[in-house]
Amino acid sequence: MMMKLKEYLEHSAGAVDKALNTFLPKEKEEPTTIHKAMRYSVFSGGKRVRPILAVEAARTCCGKPKDAMVAACAIELIHTYSLIHDDLPSMDDDDYRRGKPTCHRVFGEANAILAGDALLTLAFNIIAARMDPKRGAAVARELSEAAGTRGMVGGQAIDLEWQGDDVDTKTLNNIHMLKTAKLFEVSTKLGAVSAGAGRKAAAAMAAFGASVGMAFQMVDDIIDGDGYAKLYGEEKARRDCESLVLEAKAALAVFGRKAQRLKDIADYIEERRK
Repeated sequence: MMMKLKEYLEHSAGAVDKALNTFLPKEKEEPTTIHKAMRYSVFSGGKRVRPILAVEAARTCCGKPKDAMVAACAIELIHTYSLIHDDLPSMDDDDYRRGKPTCHRVFGEANAILAGDALLTLAFNIIAARMDPKRGAAVARELSEAAGTRGMVGGQAIDLEWQGDDVDTKTLNNIHMLKTAKLFEVSTKLGAVSAGAGRKAAAAMAAFGASVGMAFQMVDDIIDGDGYAKLYGEEKARRDCESLVLEAKAALAVFGRKAQRLKDIADYIEERRK
């Protein structure tokens, strides 16, 4: 019998945290300020949704959690770097993240930039150092694509171009697909790749992750009264979120009952809006 979802998510987040702790430099290692800033940001209370999706995707593809843990942690390091940089005065200029002062408010802007750079670099270091070379190369290629100008960085750049202007539907979809959904898409796809799954399984996982990522962003917009909720109205945003979750779960048909946990996580993501 499977663990209840909340228990499973807490257990999985703990496993990810344990692995991240082994990969990150210790606070007392020089240069200490950067290492403290890196750890402060990584262990700031994130729910580890993306790495959990990667691990569960591997399990669904008949792999083991350990098969995907390096890729999962690399994804979380890149996600954290993006949050540090997004919070900077030159970007979103936020003073708090998850109820705590942002990295640049605690360590200074220059150190925050360096901490983000270091986390991005560390992500690819652990892939190169700890994965089979052939599989690691595939993981690095997919992850760099999702994190770069054709993915997360590209979405942030477009978002900056439109700040202060009324964004149209096409542009908003493009921003959120690149800035948010691409990292979800690569999380589930790399879970499959890490488990040695074939192209069909990897493609199905990528489709699931992309739809879940868009739903995740739509929920955030509903909660914040921004983005989709502002453009379409809250009721339409809710309906569209439901459709995205149904679309995500339909992409998992090829896995049968093995994908139930992923479907439960998709429902959990949607329920955050309630």
